[in-house]
Amino acid sequence: MQMNIIKKLAIFTDTENNEQRAYIRIIDGISISINTFDSNNNATGYMNIYFHPNNRLYLDNIYCYDQFRNKGIATFISELSDYILKDYDGYIIRGSYEPGQLSTDRENNIERSQEELEKAARKFYKKNGYEIINYEEYNKNKDKFPYIIDGDFYLGEADPATIVVKQLHEYEYTFYEEDGILYHNKYDRSYTKKINRH
Repeated sequence: MQMNIIKKLAIFTDTENNEQRAYIRIIDGISISINTFDSNNNATGYMNIYFHPNNRLYLDNIYCYDQFRNKGIATFISELSDYILKDYDGYIIRGSYEPGQLSTDRENNIERSQEELEKAARKFYKKNGYEIINYEEYNKNKDKFPYIIDGDFYLGEADPATIVVKQLHEYEYTFYEEDGILYHNKYDRSYTKKINRH
């Protein structure tokens, strides 16, 4: 059985007005991956989402490389994923809540305290419509979370702990498509003359 693979390009500018490109790869019914790069072809961030049964999605990871943080890149990736998933109204996306750094950051002597990572992660998830829910909190008051099931906390091999959760709804999307390329509505299309579309 042949898999239906869709590849798309999205173009945006970060908060410092630097050009960024997002390469999107969708394997129908299986996964969505987004990888972002700046105009010098430096990898700036990425996200991987997998389709699970029962109208559920698994946010495997969303990450912005340390040197490119605080430029709106991870937020853009999150908004772009919401747009890609616009036909999945009512689906639940959830992932393990594990603020941390890549080993490559530590190898390059980039050290962030757990407190700093925690603060940034909570701010990011809240801004992008996610709830952060601890299993004990859920277990004590399941009526408060009617869209969550026990299985949502068993996303890895470890015991259930804390997850991030968002129910997908129709949003006012800030994207449009032209000539097969997705644009953020704030994007100046004059930049596209410089884009290498490989």
